[in-house]
Amino acid sequence: MIVSTLICCAITMLQEPADVLPEKIKTFKSLVKEREVENLMVSHVDGFLTLYNEGLVRVREIDEELELGADNARELSKERKALDKRLDSIADTVWLVFKRKRETKANLDLWKAAVFAFGRMELHGAEHLWKAFGDKRFNRDVAFRTLCVEHLGFTRDYSQDEELLDLLDYKDEQVAAAAASALAQFGEMPGKQRLEATKQLVKMLESYHNASLNYEDTNAVRRYRTIRDSFLRALTAMTNQSFRDPLDWTKWWNKNKKKKELWRDD
Repeated sequence: MIVSTLICCAITMLQEPADVLPEKIKTFKSLVKEREVENLMVSHVDGFLTLYNEGLVRVREIDEELELGADNARELSKERKALDKRLDSIADTVWLVFKRKRETKANLDLWKAAVFAFGRMELHGAEHLWKAFGDKRFNRDVAFRTLCVEHLGFTRDYSQDEELLDLLDYKDEQVAAAAASALAQFGEMPGKQRLEATKQLVKMLESYHNASLNYEDTNAVRRYRTIRDSFLRALTAMTNQSFRDPLDWTKWWNKNKKKKELWRDD
């Protein structure tokens, strides 16, 4: 009897490996206040991203099963809820890197690694990318803030479209260009969102272009040259059209903005 029980326990352990996440979170938290462990922390961030992706694969499997009307829908929904909580916990843990306050090169590399990870964590990552973008310590670090915005595109979280559109006329043209680059990865958004994004992109592209026609305004010329290509990529992603001249985009928009067939959900 005892032998049988031990065999059953052994089989169960083989079938259900222990969850490594709690111990990894505990270890990571212990590193946050340590010095000269940034490379180790980057490795942990990479590991958390792997665990996130594994959970995300299962989430998508569950969503597909639920969509097909699985008989065990209740159990699947319960598992889905637990997985969402797990993924949220992973993203929150990676965010702990920003508790390190010293602005050293090693910490900056660590923060960039976190930004990269958040870009692959869909909506769980998007909220943290916005928090990093708004962190006061990076107010003068345009390159880092630009990186945060660029990686919002990789999340493919289409609910971020309005916030990204708001950045198209941002005071730093690098950030505005990054917002357009992010939107260029949102080309499969629902038609209503693509319509609004196209409207704003055409409007802002024409505005930047018109300002740059005053060649004595070197700032306006620089801003237009900085944003142009990313805006054009975003417009192509939204419309499957390709023009180089902003005026051609304005003409196309005026001709096609009311054509419902162009703005249907794919």
